Amino acid sequence: MMRAPLKNSFSTKLTIYILSVCTVIFLVIFIILYVMPKISQHKNVIMYSELIADQAENQIIEQGRVIERINSILTLDPVKSLLLAGDQGTFESILKNSPEICGCAMEYAPGYKDHDVFAYKHKKQIHFRKLPHGTINFSPERLDKDAFAKRISFWSGYYYSFSYIKQRVFSRFEPMYDSKNQFVGYLRLDIFLEKFTDFVNHLSLYKTGYAYLMTKNGILIAHPNQEIQMYSDIRKYAEVKNIDYEKILKRATQEKSGSGEISVDNIRFFVYFRQMKYTKWVLVVLCPHHEVYDSIARVNDLILLCCISCLILLFWVVIRVIKRLFYPLKQFSAVTRTIADGNFNDPIPMIGNKDEIQELRESFVYMQKKIVESIEDLKINTIEKEKIEGEMRVAQRIQERFLPSVPKISRFHFSLHALLEQSKAVGGDMYSYFVKRNCLYFVVGDVRGKGIPAALYMASVVTLFNYLAPRKRTSSDICNTINNYMSDNVEDDMFITMFVGILDLKNGMLSYSNAGHPFPILCKKENLEVNFLENSLEIPIGVMRTMYKESRYQMSSGDMLFIYTDGLTEAQNKEHHFYGKERIKEVITANRCENPEQIIQTVLADLKTYTENSREDADDLTMLAVQYQ
Repeated sequence: MMRAPLKNSFSTKLTIYILSVCTVIFLVIFIILYVMPKISQHKNVIMYSELIADQAENQIIEQGRVIERINSILTLDPVKSLLLAGDQGTFESILKNSPEICGCAMEYAPGYKDHDVFAYKHKKQIHFRKLPHGTINFSPERLDKDAFAKRISFWSGYYYSFSYIKQRVFSRFEPMYDSKNQFVGYLRLDIFLEKFTDFVNHLSLYKTGYAYLMTKNGILIAHPNQEIQMYSDIRKYAEVKNIDYEKILKRATQEKSGSGEISVDNIRFFVYFRQMKYTKWVLVVLCPHHEVYDSIARVNDLILLCCISCLILLFWVVIRVIKRLFYPLKQFSAVTRTIADGNFNDPIPMIGNKDEIQELRESFVYMQKKIVESIEDLKINTIEKEKIEGEMRVAQRIQERFLPSVPKISRFHFSLHALLEQSKAVGGDMYSYFVKRNCLYFVVGDVRGKGIPAALYMASVVTLFNYLAPRKRTSSDICNTINNYMSDNVEDDMFITMFVGILDLKNGMLSYSNAGHPFPILCKKENLEVNFLENSLEIPIGVMRTMYKESRYQMSSGDMLFIYTDGLTEAQNKEHHFYGKERIKEVITANRCENPEQIIQTVLADLKTYTENSREDADDLTMLAVQYQ
């Protein structure tokens, strides 16, 4: 016996299974340990960015509230009346006492006055101007149309003051009304943008991270890097550095806050942005990616190294343990092959462990003992079987001697053909015929059961028939004599169905008796009719003493009589449906047969088609056909 390949051994499969499970578990643990810190670190950097954004927003709100408090004071009398009158001293006093403000103006509504009043700081000096109405006042750059239509206060966008202050500023506008509650114009307070947003330069994230302010359109308001500040528009800087900044700008216009990544000069940056509630500016926080995740990466590398080392150690331990555990099984396998080769007394190795392997060894010892005993029994049974088979072959030859030596005969007045197929070596079907005093004596019988008892019973009946038939005048006499003998001398519950016929070859008169046998089929040549011979049916031979009746039928030249046993009608197909006597009639009717041999071969061919040549569990089969000529 050849050894199975190592890759198909149970130990190999178990090793692969255990190592696969361990590998999956290690992978899950590694993924958890590898991914979770990154997720946690990502949450931390977002939290720090939110804190910076909160700090910036609070700073802007606090500075805005200072300006709003100044604004609210200026709208009270008597300061309000002086401002509406354009009093120069009042404007100069406001600038001296409010360092947060770089300019203060009264922009009158068109038609109220022909000029505006404007005081501003420049080079540590305060200047006062009366300016004619122009496009700069109530211009779209400064004016909020919705706020102007509702006559409410508002903050302008930032702009560059070329004429006077010559810096970037933005303004707070407050609507002013006279004593008659008539809209007079807007009080404008100007603030230096750089001083208002100077705190942004001091915001930082990790070592080199920074923050800057811009509008939703990408216009820079405050940036700690003066080189970038020169571009004024972040898009221009992004074009120079080939940065995909549009996705951040697009999200900044649609989302209140968010995070992402960009690449600048092949360096990845973490980006966080938030819209400031007070001014609608956007605060952007950036930090190099490696500063955020380098510490996590080092920890992850250490985790990976530990996982791989532990996995290799586990592989080595599992392989060693399984090899040691399965070593006795390899010994058992070798002994099993030697036993299979015929060395049944080869000793089975001893096992020191008291576990399932020891139980397996005891099972092998028990199996070895039983195999030796079974082989001894098999030798005895084989000898007995060969003896029985020899006796069965002798019995078969003896049984065949009771049957006619020639299965067919053809003479001037008749022709006959018979077929007998036994399901075993010997069986209970029988047929016989002979010609005596110009009469053809024939019989077909079927003993209940199979095997040797049925064969012995059949041999007795055939012997009686061959002896009694020439000495009796009628078929009923033959049946009565055989039945009386078998009923008196056979005590076992056995019987035989039998059809006995005597054909007078001079005139074609058929004398017959049916002892419980299936109805024969009569084929008339004159009108091509096929009918069952049903006018005579008695109990089987050997059941009880009784008187059998004789029936007669006048056969014409060419008529045929077809006799069969129940092995034909009770044959089954794969659906376990019987062949049946009606099918026999249909087959004979559909195939006009000219002689007995042809009718038997036709029915036999149809039977094989019906059963698909499968008659393993079928009964004995006998067919006999006689044609009167």
